[in-house]
Amino acid sequence: MSLELKNIYKIFKSKESETIAVNNFSLKIDKGQFVTFLGPSGCGKTTTLRMIAGFETPTNGKIFLDEKDITNIPPNKRDVSMMFQSYALFPHMTIKENIEFGLKLKKLSKNEIEEKTKRIIQLIGLEGMENRRPDQISGGQQQRVALARSLVMEPKVLLFDEPLSNLDAKLRESMRSEIRKIQKALKITSVYVTHDQIEAMSISDVIVVMNKGKIMQVGTPFEIYSRPMNKFVADFIGKVNFIKGKIIKKEKDVYHVYSEEIEKEFYCTGSNELKEDEKVLIVLRPESLSYRKKENSISGVVKKVTYLGSYVEYEIITGKNKIVSCVLFNPIENKIPKIGENINLYFSNIASWIIGDE
Repeated sequence: MSLELKNIYKIFKSKESETIAVNNFSLKIDKGQFVTFLGPSGCGKTTTLRMIAGFETPTNGKIFLDEKDITNIPPNKRDVSMMFQSYALFPHMTIKENIEFGLKLKKLSKNEIEEKTKRIIQLIGLEGMENRRPDQISGGQQQRVALARSLVMEPKVLLFDEPLSNLDAKLRESMRSEIRKIQKALKITSVYVTHDQIEAMSISDVIVVMNKGKIMQVGTPFEIYSRPMNKFVADFIGKVNFIKGKIIKKEKDVYHVYSEEIEKEFYCTGSNELKEDEKVLIVLRPESLSYRKKENSISGVVKKVTYLGSYVEYEIITGKNKIVSCVLFNPIENKIPKIGENINLYFSNIASWIIGDE
């Protein structure tokens, strides 16, 4: 086990009040895993990251690195490196000097510093830029320097605090691929903080969804997106339809759910904890609906159509005024629905997921 947080609480107190920023947070992260803390602003993800780094001390709970209690160990003695949102590069130093800085503080030999710096510059793709200053390179290149400065220290854990938020969309996409590729090559245990769902889905082995200081779900990107444990997770990760219903019966792994909203019975999948007569929500992603006939169908009138190039988003309204969002891919090859048109859409039981109606 590489990193473990046990029953972590962080409470910020003032004269007037106290705020529970992190509430009973427990998590085990295996060596070499890439784990992302995902959630809205103020959910406690950055505070948790700062406690791992040693910049904040837990009010309660323990943090272990390779089974050693590091809860009260200073940041510079934790074998943990953190990459900040602002990059935090020294403007008066060259790229090479920025990368070497931490190694010099560790008082390594000149040859060792030179060797480690050269290797990491090659790995990150900064050859030929060693003697430039930060203001002489692009935002993406500054990002690489910040990453190189963290990696050259060879930490046991690498922490990322929303490192790509200052980059434009195209550069952000290429940099997250670069970060993941380097992390896999070096097999460094990594913890990444973001509020961007697409970023979390594309870069992570495991996603930890947080809200109001608590863990809402831990799982792979597939589990978080397709098998959410609650309404918050389902709604936070991408677009979704919620259809209210009640479980009539269960046959093997298929639940029979009747929805008064649509006046139909649906066949759905869900966790084994759900019981007959329980009120549930059918979680249905817009892309799960198609023209191909399957066991479940929804009929309605097209209310809204938005053309987005490679796909079309549209909404239908059912007989009982329930609005259902849909996505049609390859609109050139497929028929684009028109406003006012009556259509039938279908979805399979495995494309749906039911959760308790909280």
